[in-house]
Amino acid sequence: MEAHARSLWRNKPYMLLLLIVFFMHLASYLVIPVFPVFLQKVRTLHLAQVGFVLGAGSIAYQVGSLLGGPLSDRLGRRAMIVLGSMLQGSAMLGYHYSHSFGLFLFFSSVNGLGLGLLAPTIKAMIADEVDQAQRTAAFSWRGILAHSGIIVAGLIISWMTALGQQPFLIAAVVFAMLAALTWFTLPDDRCVGPDCKRTPLSEYKNILTHRSFLLFSGITLLIWALYAQFALILPLRGDYVLRSATLIGLIWTINSMSVVILQGFVSRFVLQRINPYISLAIGTTLLGIGLTAMGWAEHFITLSGAAIFFILGEMLFMPVQDSLVTHFAKEEWLGAYFGFSNFVSGIGTALGTSVGGAMVERLGGVGSHSPWIAYGIITLFLAVVLSLFALYAISRHKRTVAPETKLRSGRKEGAT
Repeated sequence: MEAHARSLWRNKPYMLLLLIVFFMHLASYLVIPVFPVFLQKVRTLHLAQVGFVLGAGSIAYQVGSLLGGPLSDRLGRRAMIVLGSMLQGSAMLGYHYSHSFGLFLFFSSVNGLGLGLLAPTIKAMIADEVDQAQRTAAFSWRGILAHSGIIVAGLIISWMTALGQQPFLIAAVVFAMLAALTWFTLPDDRCVGPDCKRTPLSEYKNILTHRSFLLFSGITLLIWALYAQFALILPLRGDYVLRSATLIGLIWTINSMSVVILQGFVSRFVLQRINPYISLAIGTTLLGIGLTAMGWAEHFITLSGAAIFFILGEMLFMPVQDSLVTHFAKEEWLGAYFGFSNFVSGIGTALGTSVGGAMVERLGGVGSHSPWIAYGIITLFLAVVLSLFALYAISRHKRTVAPETKLRSGRKEGAT
């Protein structure tokens, strides 16, 4: 990873993209750690309504992800990042001034649409700017910069909640800065003129016939449904146990510091030494262990420990999942494949938050042990599914042909 890192640091477009990733996560995580508590405590929404608000954003995220591929193909990826940032900034202003359930559904959808345009476009640009052999390392460093932004956001949240202030206006300002940074630093990549070659919209349907990628997408949908629980239940469980929004933000900061400190080690000594499908299985299991352990965490230390188990799972599955998308995708369709991948993650997140919020409420709320037992059962089920998928996919992953051959044949293969 050291050799890859040295090469990456000399890649100016990649470094600019990492800076954009930093500000994107800084702005988002000024809101995410406190948003469910804000909706429930300040705007007096029911827990099921909170889940639906988060789920509305996830559904809109799917739409944005599907639109992002063809739109960036025609308008340029720089334009998509700027548009996505502006939409998310508008949603932050909407959150600040809204009081009704309907308005929160609307602005959550605007936020999800913006994120759907923004996130897959950045990932596709990263994949464009680095060699295939560097992509796992590149996405690992993306995770480190993302969590560096989350650390700064956590410190700002702690300061603002101590003063009794809401962070939405600051988040809107940061998204405006992100749009300006993108517009003035990234080159205008819009393709114009008679020599411009664009992928016909009809060609995007070919993704739906790529069986190995669809199977992989179905697996990642389950992972994202589990992953989505963290942003829903940590704030609510933290408020129940700690009675302090400041300490909830501090837990997010501790998690992000863990990523910054450990992601390079995990990438070098784990991700580069084991099969990526095994990383998916182990990472997902750790996600579930962390979620389940939160139900028995009664103090700041134990709640932080449960959150660290969760973040270790993220460090194992997130870079590998992004890297595997490039393994399946045709190089000229990276934007479309990342768009579809983010569409799938949006479905999983919407299902996870909507079903998760209703499940926790029906099983007695965050103060009962029943929801956490349910998370444990779900974790066992997913661990079995992911283990079977790893056994199925490993041999096929090893038999894939060299990248040059894939490009000549015009076809990518994976777990078929």
